[in-house]
Amino acid sequence: MTRRDLLVASPALAAAVGCSRGPDSAPGGAPVETAKTHQWHLRYAPRMSFLGDAYSVEQHLEIYADYGFRAFEYNNLPRNHSLQEAEGIRRKMDSLGMEMGVFVVNSGGWKGDALVDRKFHEGFLNDVRTAVDYHKVIRNRWATVTSGLSVDYLSLERQTENVIEGLKKAAEIVEPTDLTLVLEPLNVLVDHAGYHVVTSELAARIIDGVGSPHVRILFDIYHQQISEGNLTNNIDKYWDRIAYFQVGDVPGRKEPGTGEIRYQHLFRHLYEKGYQGILGMEHGLSGEGLAGLEKCFEEYRRADTWE
Repeated sequence: MTRRDLLVASPALAAAVGCSRGPDSAPGGAPVETAKTHQWHLRYAPRMSFLGDAYSVEQHLEIYADYGFRAFEYNNLPRNHSLQEAEGIRRKMDSLGMEMGVFVVNSGGWKGDALVDRKFHEGFLNDVRTAVDYHKVIRNRWATVTSGLSVDYLSLERQTENVIEGLKKAAEIVEPTDLTLVLEPLNVLVDHAGYHVVTSELAARIIDGVGSPHVRILFDIYHQQISEGNLTNNIDKYWDRIAYFQVGDVPGRKEPGTGEIRYQHLFRHLYEKGYQGILGMEHGLSGEGLAGLEKCFEEYRRADTWE
């Protein structure tokens, strides 16, 4: 189905891709900038689940591309689609000039069956091998790995050593490819009680222990604001170990502009540091449906605007 056919077949979709245009000019004659006309400083990547099951993957990508986004995230790609289906997604990406950010490698990473205990390593490494199969089709350059919950029968230090050991083995699997595994610290105060890797400092210690350019940090700004704050300084401190960023405001984990984080400052800081990677929109929407998506992208436009 072509983009024109898609819009004709779906009046709601046509409204979505047209509703941000607004008036052609302000009363004084100056053009009105919207999320659709904005020239993005950074490579923001909407998540695949924003519009839910009512829209296909291809329809999501059409909408995102119409707003000028050239990247997207899809956490559950390896679990929701066969490799053959992934090939179809790749073709759609190519037609729109889009790149995929992360998907999540290990589905058990928010539980105990991940990296903290050696007995789970073989299952984790099988997930890494599957990730490589999908990477060869989708050609994403990053994929998320998670440590899992701490266990009460091993010391914290022993668990950290196990995480390092497991990631060293994973690095050997991905080293012949262009894929980088990004380890994500998560907060334990709101969302992931008991999770092992919480701070940027511990994540950096693990990355240093692994010692591979194919294993880096995913710095999720939402999680790290809750866990440690001091965002700008921590980004600078661990810059050489960070390969990927994700976005979400605090509290509520919605789009920028809905909470306490000064995203315009952070986005400009990343831009001025020369960040060329992807920033994943790893959050919910403060509004519902297409109108909520429109509001979200307008908030990104505001946060991405500076002189």
